[in-house]
Formats: sequence, C-alpha cells, structure tokens
Amino acid sequence: MSDKELDEILNEIKNRSKSEDNNTADTFSFDTPKEEVKPVERTVTPTAKTTDFGINDDAFLTNRHSDSERITYSDESREDKPKKKSKSKKPLVIIVSAVILLAILIGVYFGVVAKKGDATNPTVPLPATEVFTKDEKRGAINPLTGEDGYNEAALTKRPVAVVVENEYSTESVRPQWGMNKADIVLEGESEYSTRTLLFFADYTNVPSQVGPARSARPPFIRFSQLFDSIFIHAGLSKSKGDYVGADSVFESDNVDHVNLLSYAEDGKIFGRDYSRTSTVEHTGYLNGENVPELIESNKFNTTIDTSKFSILEFNNEVQDLSSTKATSVHFTWSDVYSSGKCPKVGKFYYDTDSKKYTTEDFDSSYGEADLRFENLIFLLDETEYVVKENYKGSGKGETYCNYNLSGGEGKILSNGTAVDIKWSVENKKLVLKTTDGKAVKLNPGKSYIGYGSSNHGGKIEINPSDND
Repeated sequence: MSDKELDEILNEIKNRSKSEDNNTADTFSFDTPKEEVKPVERTVTPTAKTTDFGINDDAFLTNRHSDSERITYSDESREDKPKKKSKSKKPLVIIVSAVILLAILIGVYFGVVAKKGDATNPTVPLPATEVFTKDEKRGAINPLTGEDGYNEAALTKRPVAVVVENEYSTESVRPQWGMNKADIVLEGESEYSTRTLLFFADYTNVPSQVGPARSARPPFIRFSQLFDSIFIHAGLSKSKGDYVGADSVFESDNVDHVNLLSYAEDGKIFGRDYSRTSTVEHTGYLNGENVPELIESNKFNTTIDTSKFSILEFNNEVQDLSSTKATSVHFTWSDVYSSGKCPKVGKFYYDTDSKKYTTEDFDSSYGEADLRFENLIFLLDETEYVVKENYKGSGKGETYCNYNLSGGEGKILSNGTAVDIKWSVENKKLVLKTTDGKAVKLNPGKSYIGYGSSNHGGKIEINPSDND
C-alpha cells in the first residue's frame, strides 16, 4: 500500500466523521428508561498453526493464559445518572473503528515489507531455501568456501564445527587428522597454547578421522554460533569462581553440541589412535562418516537459521584484494602467549604456483592434499585472562583466555595481496568490511582465521623479514 492510498483512506474517514456529526447531533437522549446492560464476554480463540520451527501456535497462545486468566472484553454497566440530553456516541465509535482499521492496514503493510524485503531483520529470518540457492551457471555453491561442485542437498543444512588441538610443545598432535579437508580453520589462544576449530559445511562429507579432538572453551563455542554450527568437542571447561566455563555457555546460549567423551571409544562415533603417542588427551578423534547418524540421534534441527548465519561474500573468479602485495605474514596472538609456556608466532607464505598460502605451523605432512589456504583472515579482538583457582585440586591456578567478540581491526590476504578491514558482530553475524565501509569479497577456496588479541599485543605483520 502506497502513502497516497493511506492518505486517501484518512481523508475518507474525516469526511464521513463530519457528515455523521451534522446528521446525528442531539438525536438521541437517555430520557427513556434504560435496560440493564449485561457484560458481553468475548473470548479470543487462536487458530491452530504450526510454525517452521515446530511450535504449535495454538498451544503456545493457549498456555499463555489459563482459564482464569483468559482475555475477555466486556461492556461496563452504566450507573443511573440525572436525565439529560446527550449527543450521540456514534461519531466517536466510527472514528475509533477507523483508527483501528488504519492501524491494522499500516501494520500489515509494513509487516509484509519487513518480512519480504529486509534480510537483516533478526525477528523475521528469511527461509534458508531463499538465501542458499544455486547459481544458474555454477550450480550449488559452498557457503563457507564459495566453490562450486557443492552437494545440493546440503545447501540449507547447518555446518559442524569440531574442536581440534594444536599444542605447539607436543609434536605428536600434528599433522592433525582431517584439517586439510576443513572449509575453514579458526585458530585462537587457549591455555598456554592455541586451539583450532574446524568447520565443515556439509556434515555428510566429514573425514573419517578428525582430531585430536579436544575440549570446549567459551570463545570457540561463541564463534561457532556465528555460523549456526552444531558444535562437537571432547570434554569441556567448567565454571568456577570468576571463570564462566563452557558448561555454562552451552546452557545459557542454548547451543546444540555433542560431547564425544559421552560415547564409547569403539571408533563408531569416537575413538582413540595411539599410533603417535600414549598420552590419552592427544589420541581422541571423531569418526566423521557417522556424523549424520550422530546428528539424527540427538534430534538436532539441521536447517540453517538465516537470522544467525554469517553470509560470506565471494568473487566468482580469483581477484586481487588490493594493490598491496602480501607474499608472507607473521601473526602474533598476544604478548601474553608469545612470552608464555610455549611461545609461537604464526608464519604463512604465498606460493605463486598454487596461488595459495602455506604454513609449517600445522606440519606439512598431509600427503597429496597439503594444507593450503586461498584466504588468510586475521582478526584482533579484545581479550581478558581469567584465573580459575585450585585447578583440578592441584592447588595451582589455570589461566583461561576469553575473547569478547567486540570487533576491531584485521587484515585479509588472498592471491598475494592484502587489505585492511574492520570486523564486527551484528545481529549474531560476522561482518567483514574494508576500512572505508565496503563489503569484503573473498576468493573461492578454503580460509584460515587467525584470532588474536587487540589489547594484549596481538599483531599482524605483512612481508616481515624472516630475521625479525
């Protein structure tokens, strides 16, 4: 409905109201005996309807009001008053009715517009089938990599995110199982080392061995939810004192998650591989072939909720991000970590032949499918360090690193070029923009996300000297 049409309705209402005022004034009075006016009870009965999320609207509305609380509308009984002439209330009724009608029309109009045209409206998410559609020429596109040849049946399905360790002091944890098959690899600071989160867009195509699987930490849980992921982990940190652990976050944020330690170690869902080490915490793995069965048995909703899924934008073909050349990068997570128990600086190098970035940080022993990334995304966030006292009864404290998801500065590297960015979290989604406010487009392919600290010495160095 246009503004012109709304104005016409308002004018018509005004004209009718004036006409009624002229024709009915002083026509009625209360001189005749009045009959008792009994309250008329009108009960609103909602129509049963099941929403896309399986909630029965009838049950929902009925349960909001018990029989004793059910909404009723009644005409109040009028007490006898001195007899006198009174103007008719009909014009007032007409005006009130017209205003109500107009409000309904305006509400319907803007409700339809908001639902149909505002894709960022968090209260009215667009159906996944409207957001994740096939490209007419390229077919189904992987929403996490921008690559074609994707499983069409997985277009609207939620990804899974698996916690995998990367303890630099322990060589036996590398090469990580399944990391080279992940669509996105996030690496952030944990206790005295880093931990990774592997994202797989198609949960029906997860490698048969992913790991070493490790326990959940709040920052990784919350980052996974920017992509509406089903979170898979082996163990979890628990709240104590000032520290809010993964157990509390799972409950408060209503996260769909799987703790592998609650399953048998028979290899069907969770298993252990002792071929590289006898240290138990470095041996656990997820059998990705049975993830569909795992998700089904937990009765998780598998359809992407577009109100909390970050849409990454990709070029159709590989392009430079800017004129700034970036053939190497050094990434420091924080000065706390770099001077800690096992200090490390991430180092990545651009390979002109493959047009991808390589690294030795995760070991290059991945066979034919070496670990390479088309995109490097570095994000600096505000962090805080929280000590949990008397960790596991040892009498000593354990220091956890928390990320605030507050947004900040960063850089993206691709095709041997780099661009400075500003990142933020808006309406539960990750937003990447250039410093002048333009949307960032990645090149098709896998991405590495380095997640560091802006307020504790994290830094991104482009083309540094190897002697630094």
